[in-house]
Amino acid sequence: MSVLGAKNDAKHGALRVLLIGEIEERRTEVRLALAALGDPPLDISESAPSGNGSNGGPPFDVVMILFDGASEEVALNLMQAQSETPNRPVLFALAQERSPVLMRRILRAGADELLFLPLDPGDATRALLKISETRRRAERETGGVIISMVSTVGGVGVTSLVANLALAFRYTLNKRVATVDLDLQTGGLAVFLNLEPERTIMQLAESDRRLDSIQLESALTKHPSGVYLLAAPKRIEDSELVSDRTVGAALELMRQLFDFVVVDCGGYIDENAVAAWERSDHLFYLLDQSIAAARCAWRFIDLFARLGLSGIEPNFLLSRYQPHHPISEEQITHTLARPIFAKIPRDEKVLERAQLRATDLWQVGQGSVLARSIEDLGRRLASGNEVTEESAGGLMSRLISAFGGRS
Repeated sequence: MSVLGAKNDAKHGALRVLLIGEIEERRTEVRLALAALGDPPLDISESAPSGNGSNGGPPFDVVMILFDGASEEVALNLMQAQSETPNRPVLFALAQERSPVLMRRILRAGADELLFLPLDPGDATRALLKISETRRRAERETGGVIISMVSTVGGVGVTSLVANLALAFRYTLNKRVATVDLDLQTGGLAVFLNLEPERTIMQLAESDRRLDSIQLESALTKHPSGVYLLAAPKRIEDSELVSDRTVGAALELMRQLFDFVVVDCGGYIDENAVAAWERSDHLFYLLDQSIAAARCAWRFIDLFARLGLSGIEPNFLLSRYQPHHPISEEQITHTLARPIFAKIPRDEKVLERAQLRATDLWQVGQGSVLARSIEDLGRRLASGNEVTEESAGGLMSRLISAFGGRS
C-alpha cells in the first residue's frame, strides 16, 4: 500500500457542490456561472430532483436547489428534506423571482443562503468563500501543522533550519513529516537533504486534474529518514509556472496527510509565499545578530501588517546565535519590540561535516548544541506553546539606542 494512500484521501481545497434542478439547460447555465468564479475552487455535480447526485465521493459541502416556478413545491420539499439530514450540507436556494412570499417559504424550509438568477458573481463568491474559510479553520483543528519559514536577508540559514526541523520531528518525535521548497529559483532544500529529485512541484503545476493523494505522492521524493520533499522545479524558468493556487491546494492536502509540513519560503516574497502563510499555523522570520538583519525584519513587519492576513502573526527566530556577539538578543528584542521565539546557535563545523559526508545532522552531530536546540524547538511547536509580544515603539529610536554606532 502507498505510504500516503495509507490514510484516507482528504478534501483538497475544492468545495463539493451539488446542483439540483428540474431543467437541464438552467442547471448548465448555473454550473458555467459557478465555474467562472475561480475562487474558491468548486467540484460541481448535477442532479434532477428525483436523483441523489451521489458519485461515491465524500459528502457534499453545499447543495444548491433551483427554484424555477414550475417545480416550486418540489424544490421546497427537497429543501426541507435536505435540512433534516444528519451532517446537513450548507443549503443554497437559487430563485428567479423576488417574491416576498416565496422568499419566506424558502428560508422557513431551511435555506442558509438565498441567491437570485442570473447569479451575481460577487454575491456567489462572498457566500462560497465564507463556507470555504469556515471549513479551512475546521481542517486546521483536525489536520497536521504547517510551519513556514522566511527571511528577506540572505545567509541566515532558512533552508538548513527547515530541513533540520523536519528531521527533528522525524527522528525525535517519530512524526509523519514533509517539506516544501518554495524557494523556487534556488531549490536549495534538495541539495541540503542530499537528494536528487526526479519529481518536483511541476508535476502538480502542469496537471489539469484536481489534486489528490495519488497525484501528490507522484511529486514527492522520500529522504532516507522518512521525511518527504516537494521539491522546487529543476529549471529556473519553470518557477514562473507554479501558481499560488497550486501551492494552496498542495498544502491543504498535505495538512491531511502529514503531522507536520515545513515550508521553505526563501527570501523572495510573492503570491506563493503568501499562499503558504495563509495556510500556516506558525510563521517564522529568521534573522541574525546584525543591524542589516534588524532593518530587514522591520521591513517585513511593515509588509506583513499591510497584507492584512488574519489568524496568524510572525514570530522571530535568532539564527546562528553567538552569546558573546556585540549585538545581544536583548538589543534585538528591544529594537523589534517583539520577543525572540527561539535561538538557534551557530555551529558551522557540524553542518559542514554533515554536508561533506552527504548525511544529516543527526548522523554526525546528534547530541550537539545545534541538534538539541532544534529538537527543543520541535518539541515546543508540537506542544503548541505560544509567545506574547511586547509593546512597540519607534523604529529609529530603538535602532539608535540598541545599536548606537556599532556595525
